[in-house]
Amino acid sequence: MNGVKPIWRVILFLAPLCPICQNMTHEMRLLEEEFADAPVEFAGVFPNASTRTEQIVEFGDTYGLEMSLTADTADWAGRLDARWTPEAFVLDERDSIVYRGRLNDRYFAPGKRRSRTRNRDLRNALNDLLDGRAVTTPVTDAVGCPIEGLRLQKDP
Repeated sequence: MNGVKPIWRVILFLAPLCPICQNMTHEMRLLEEEFADAPVEFAGVFPNASTRTEQIVEFGDTYGLEMSLTADTADWAGRLDARWTPEAFVLDERDSIVYRGRLNDRYFAPGKRRSRTRNRDLRNALNDLLDGRAVTTPVTDAVGCPIEGLRLQKDP
C-alpha cells in the first residue's frame, strides 16, 4: 500500500431523543480522545427524517462531541442497512463494512444496562484495524432505538 495508512471511517447512527444515544455520548467522547491522532474519522449521522438541524446542533453542544454531525441526506442508513440508534459502522477506504454493531456492551436490552461496561466493542475493532489485523468480532448486536420507518421483523 505504498506506506500510506488507510483511513478508517466510523459512522455512528444517532437520534437526539434516544436515551441510549444520550448515554453513549461519554463513550463517543472517549473514542474521539483515544483515536484523535490515529487515521480514524468519526461522523455522527442522524437518519430519522423527523430530526431537525437545530436538534443535531444542540446534541453536539450538549454532549461535547467533536465529530461532524449531520442529517442523513446521503442515505447512509439505507446503504448500510442500519437499524438502530446508536449503531456503529467502521468502513475501509472502499466503504466496505469491517465492523458493525454496538459501541460497547453496557446496554443488553432497551432500557436495561449493566452497572459497568465489560467490553468496548468499537474500540476493540479499531485497535485490531490499527494493529493491521482483521477485526476479531466484526458484528455485534446494537441495542437502541429503532430508526424511523423501518419495519423490524422477528426471525421465525
